[in-house]
Amino acid sequence: MSVWLWILFGIIGFLAVSLLVGLLVAAILANIGREFSALIEFEPSTPAPLPDAAESMPETVQERRVRTHPGAYGSSKPR
Repeated sequence: MSVWLWILFGIIGFLAVSLLVGLLVAAILANIGREFSALIEFEPSTPAPLPDAAESMPETVQERRVRTHPGAYGSSKPR
């Protein structure tokens, strides 16, 4: 056999071994991912009550929403 044939066999062998090692690592990581996702609880046991929008805002924000600026468009006060 010629030297080039041995080099070709070596390259093909290296590619095959690296592919197998990559698939083995992928299978191990997939197994770890499945085990980890089984530990996570995606749904809460009881739904949290939705807060009222007016209660959840700070007082200053509520005041800004009620009061309009004197120079704002549509205000009844003259400029």
